[in-house]
Amino acid sequence: MLQFQTLGVVSSFKMNLVGVLGRSFFEFPNSFQKRREKPKKK
Repeated sequence: MLQFQTLGVVSSFKMNLVGVLGRSFFEFPNSFQKRREKPKKK
């Protein structure tokens, strides 16, 4: 049971890490473009 619990925690941690990395990877270009566009509009 203990091994199974740690395995689940590790897998969930990896999934969270992948989700955060993926989110930041997709959001970073968007935020970068938005920052670039703001001065152009002004």
